Amino acid sequence: MIEYSIERLSDDLYAIDAWMEEHPQRLACYLFDTPERVLVEVGPSATLHHLTAALDEMGIDDLATIVVTHIHIDHAGGAGQIAQSFPNARIGVHSKGARHLAQPDRLWSSALQVFGEKWLTSNWGPMIPIDQERLLVLDDGDRIPLGGGRSLEALYTPGHAKHHITYYEEASGGMFVGDSLGLCYPHGHAVQPVTPPPDFDPVAATEQMHRMGSIGPAFLGFAHFGPNYQVKEALASSEQQLWEWVKFVEGVAELDDDTATDRLRQWTIEQHRADGYSEEDIDTYDRATFWPMQVRGIRHWIKSRQE
Repeated sequence: MIEYSIERLSDDLYAIDAWMEEHPQRLACYLFDTPERVLVEVGPSATLHHLTAALDEMGIDDLATIVVTHIHIDHAGGAGQIAQSFPNARIGVHSKGARHLAQPDRLWSSALQVFGEKWLTSNWGPMIPIDQERLLVLDDGDRIPLGGGRSLEALYTPGHAKHHITYYEEASGGMFVGDSLGLCYPHGHAVQPVTPPPDFDPVAATEQMHRMGSIGPAFLGFAHFGPNYQVKEALASSEQQLWEWVKFVEGVAELDDDTATDRLRQWTIEQHRADGYSEEDIDTYDRATFWPMQVRGIRHWIKSRQE
């Protein structure tokens, strides 16, 4: 049985649980079922069948545009495969990431060094190239038409990655934030940072959080996971947690990466406990976090500032 769930957010906007890594609430994709249909986020190829099964149930046989927030494989790994399923669709991506969707070998090799071949292949699956002519190269302020006078606006939001875009749609008030804020699961309120090397930059990330708040969205569409309507609280939590992580890692500068990673993980778990999270909820955050990447990303930024 292929698992998925579909949540209607407004008349023509849906959130789809794409069951990334064969688990619920790991990746949310968002579909505008408008005259020009737009899908936000794809996920990895290994579990793409969950997303396509949901689209089949909804009777979606054509997409005008498929956009990804950034090219990390858990967001864009299946873009080449879904492009084959929807041959009329353009694939929207930031200008700094477009070449990696056209020629994904370098991106894949980089991910292999972080995750290892066995884990990466079984959990996220392979990437295939997208014809360059089908890529819709986006930058700040560009708009993707939805039809009926509506559009999805691209906001360039570096901090998590240099190729990260957040998408905003005025009529629904939806702001689709990818990983720009971090992880935020629907049973809690904490926004836990995601700080990968080499692009992590908390200063840039914070600037973009303030920009998001000034726009005043009705909800934040997290990729990991789902819509959050407590916008001010989520943005404040994201900023606070981000700088607390940076401060913590600065405080364990004498420790090697593995030991510092264990310390950050245990400290974060205790913070969640202190905030009243259940052990089940804490386990959700813990399992969804690739911990070795977090300390390395923060240390890379600290070193770049020193240089």
